[in-house]
Amino acid sequence: MNQKTWSVNIVIDEHKSAETGAQTRARARLRTSGRAAFVGTGLARRNPRHTDVPEVSDDMAAARALADLSHQLYEAAAQREAVTRSALTSARAAVFGRRRSSA
Repeated sequence: MNQKTWSVNIVIDEHKSAETGAQTRARARLRTSGRAAFVGTGLARRNPRHTDVPEVSDDMAAARALADLSHQLYEAAAQREAVTRSALTSARAAVFGRRRSSA
């Protein structure tokens, strides 16, 4: 069995500004075996009524970062699949083209 382990690290921080109030940002970094890392970002505004429960905005920001990360990984896989399909189609055309021309 060929097993691989990928790790996701999520860093959460908070920023305060006059325009947006308290805003929580999460960055989810995926480390894969031997490939470039992917980084997803998620933001959440803290509801002023929820000052006693900061975990809500942490959870929302982390969930959005993971969703962003998921989208990036899906897009990268779709691009690799398209390149692979194109290469296979070209290879098949070359093989079948040679068979037909030699017949």
